Amino acid sequence: MSMHIALVGPIATADIGHLLDGETAHLPVGYYGAPLLVTLIAELLRRGHKVTVVTLSWNMALDWRKPVHAFGHNLEMIYVPMRRRAWQPNGWRLGRIVDLYAFERRGLQYVIEQAAPDVVHAHWSYEFAWAAQQTGLPTLVTCHDSPFVVARMYSRSRLTQSLYRWIRVGMAWYVLRRAPCVSAVSPYLQAEVQALCKHPVTVVPNPLPPSLFDKPGQPDRHPDPHSPLLAMVANGWDRRKNPEPALRAFAALRIRKPGARFSLYGSDFGPGERAEQWARQHGMADGMEFIGRVPYSRLLGELAAADILVHPALEETFGMTLAEAMAMGIPVVGGASSGAVPWVVGEGGVLTDVTSATSIELALLDLLDSPTRYRAAVFAAQARIRTHFTVDQVADAYEAIYCHLSGKMRHQERASVSVVASLDNRG
Repeated sequence: MSMHIALVGPIATADIGHLLDGETAHLPVGYYGAPLLVTLIAELLRRGHKVTVVTLSWNMALDWRKPVHAFGHNLEMIYVPMRRRAWQPNGWRLGRIVDLYAFERRGLQYVIEQAAPDVVHAHWSYEFAWAAQQTGLPTLVTCHDSPFVVARMYSRSRLTQSLYRWIRVGMAWYVLRRAPCVSAVSPYLQAEVQALCKHPVTVVPNPLPPSLFDKPGQPDRHPDPHSPLLAMVANGWDRRKNPEPALRAFAALRIRKPGARFSLYGSDFGPGERAEQWARQHGMADGMEFIGRVPYSRLLGELAAADILVHPALEETFGMTLAEAMAMGIPVVGGASSGAVPWVVGEGGVLTDVTSATSIELALLDLLDSPTRYRAAVFAAQARIRTHFTVDQVADAYEAIYCHLSGKMRHQERASVSVVASLDNRG
């Protein structure tokens, strides 16, 4: 049964442009950070659903009554303006966190109500979900992070950044306490957010793009023992991403394997950015290539050449980079106590203490110096992704929830009609 689904969340034009008609250069930039949502959108369209995508963009005139629309086959993309600054005034408007994203929520609510979908799927438990709830339409809220964990990770940051995160904890609490239908992207996150919710939280993982599974597996390959290529993807040089032990581990590894190379991707990891500055200050930059933030398609293409993905994050609620690397047969070195990392990785790599550079180095050597161990990890990585995280499996799970929500709403509407009819008959 085809449905009209409104998917509300952070979506960038650069990621969804291939699904839209014509040129996209004139469109707002959208909201960066979640290419995985486009994977889900494409699959819903393939299944015959009508999809309305609603996102925010900072490079628009600040008038929520003037959204920007773009179209594709069975697809409508709607951009709502977002204030650029969180604390400082935006013209005569307050910073967006000062009024709890009230301006943005009003615009989101307006366009969702105008679209009149059968069901709304809101991603992240903050402004997008709050606006969706304000419409009164049947809504699924999907959690992608733990508000309390994120706030605690930023507790040592500057005051405004820490306060910003704790205010968003309050927003998430307000949303989740009122949400009748909530999903989380891992069992770890399910346990983290369940206490905030009045109803049971369902686990539906993030989807992997089908193109990753088109790449032939290479179970017999083994990295060059003298010049392995490692890769790391991290957006931000902060406590939660925990990059320093990984860079120290690579510097130690390079003493044993002078030809080793380390490709570093993500914000703060570009040429001259914080990661390179730190590495050069500590005399550890040799063999490291600071690439920084790149388009998603380029990232996947270059990541495919890596022998091992190093993932030192202290906490992940899923870890898309982990799953993407594993789908391409790239083993992972990740944290044994890093949230959902052990659940995602399984036997597809080595789990270790990522706060210790020595432990990370030993985990890398465990894979690099044992062809048998490496091949087993390659096989296990691809097998785990194919049995747990394909877009077919994820879309099946979400469709079941959509049908339940829309069916429940139709039942309530029929009940309301019956009550009204009964009252009319009495009159």
